[in-house]
Amino acid sequence: MTAQRDVLVVGAGPIGLVAALLLADAGVRTTLVEKETEPGDLPRAISLQDESFRTLEQLGVADALKAESLLDTGSRYFGLGDRLLLEARPVASRLGHPAKTQFDQPILERLLWERAVAHEGLEFLRDAEATAITQDSDGISVTVTIGEKTQTLTADWLIGADGGRSFTRRAVGIDLAGTTQPQRWIVVDLHNEPRARDPFAEFHGDGERPYVLVPGIKGRLRIEFMLFDDEDPDEMTTPERIRELVVPRFRAELTPDDVRRAVVYIAHQRVARTYRAGRTFLVGDAAHLMPPFAGQGLNAGIRDATNLTWKLIEAITGGATERLLDSYEVERRTHGAAMVTVSRRIGAVVMATHPVVTRVRDTVVRTVSLIPRVREFLANMRFIAPPDYTAGVAVAAHGVTLDTVTVGRALSQPVVRDATGAERGLDAHLGRGWALLQIGGPPDAAVDAYWDAIGANRLCVRAPGGEPIDGMVTETTAVLTSGAGTLPVFVAVRPDRYVAAVFDSAGEQRVIERLRAFIGDRSRRTDPYSGVPHSRPPLNRSTR
Repeated sequence: MTAQRDVLVVGAGPIGLVAALLLADAGVRTTLVEKETEPGDLPRAISLQDESFRTLEQLGVADALKAESLLDTGSRYFGLGDRLLLEARPVASRLGHPAKTQFDQPILERLLWERAVAHEGLEFLRDAEATAITQDSDGISVTVTIGEKTQTLTADWLIGADGGRSFTRRAVGIDLAGTTQPQRWIVVDLHNEPRARDPFAEFHGDGERPYVLVPGIKGRLRIEFMLFDDEDPDEMTTPERIRELVVPRFRAELTPDDVRRAVVYIAHQRVARTYRAGRTFLVGDAAHLMPPFAGQGLNAGIRDATNLTWKLIEAITGGATERLLDSYEVERRTHGAAMVTVSRRIGAVVMATHPVVTRVRDTVVRTVSLIPRVREFLANMRFIAPPDYTAGVAVAAHGVTLDTVTVGRALSQPVVRDATGAERGLDAHLGRGWALLQIGGPPDAAVDAYWDAIGANRLCVRAPGGEPIDGMVTETTAVLTSGAGTLPVFVAVRPDRYVAAVFDSAGEQRVIERLRAFIGDRSRRTDPYSGVPHSRPPLNRSTR
């Protein structure tokens, strides 16, 4: 099978767009296939985390999205009699972005869509539907219907980003494990909200009809109501019934123009049995479906795309081993399944309606909140744990530590000052590929040629004070340099900004030996992220 492109992405929702743009920005010959001709206009996902913004900043759309979002939000949980049980905010972000934000998905999709259409290195096929997939050890073949024509596209790799009803997932024989939530909910998205609301998503478990209220900016408001078993979804979403639900409890008046959408959804709690089948990988809802209560669905999908794409780039440029490609599932499926569980548990607390159960719930929450450690755990939303990739592309530290750097976790993003005097987030200096940070010691400390061979961008990070020179930045506030000594300590940072290793000169060869199991420095054909890493020209086509 002869591939004409490196990667084919099926599905141009927000996750498929993120994956395709990350690949195309690295010079990977990418084709994006989408059934629709315009970006989605339904406000589905509504909560965005700092790590997602970190990826969106790399794609150049973060600032525009923030301007249309309610930043730095928290959550409030109410019990019987609308009594506040718990107020929670995420721990302040280390990543340079608000920890939790209420955003508008149509705005995000349009920003990504427009960038994909304008991207010279991305072939964007719209009004195109994948209808058959075959693969062998050499590549992927996808039959695509574009309008009334059918053609076959070939590629080295395939990403299925085509949602919960994923054709890709079914075509390669991957099934979903899990259950479907029996409770149904009405989602009502409103315009023209007249009152300013506190920056909190509100979860009301009143024991009667549980509901969730999520404010936005510019008059946007979402209210979700639980349906009862005897209620007909079609009848409950009529304008008359929506008005009965909203007026006068939430709005004094409601006109048809105020209702952006009103739909019924049933939440699934399912995870694909595997995220990889041969040369095909699943991301986003194609890989996992979760209830909305923890706001993790879209965030998990962006993590999937960010995690997978850098590994495919390594495969395309000749540096990846099979173990690296398999690490995508090792790292992402575990965390995806954990977020499904967290979402289900939060939903169970909110959706209780039995009088005894709701009273017991309220009593338990109030009682455990008296314990300082438990109260801190809940108030800081630590039940939504960030990913830990120590079982994947990571080398456990051995006798060397930095106070604020943890192997397998995301690297903090402090504000740093460079040789020009400009102050920016550290990510602006890391580059798109691997980075090797040096903390402490002389700025020209010797390192192995391995780091150059894998294209690592070397950067010396100094404590606040002093004047940085080329190849060096100083922190405005000590973060990474906190507790650093006089001898150099090195931090190997993956392209997705996760820490692969922390080591000193004595431990460098041990780290390299273990990383070579994932990233080969001798077989690489070209340096990724160097602008145009392939001898073949970009596809440079965008098709409606």
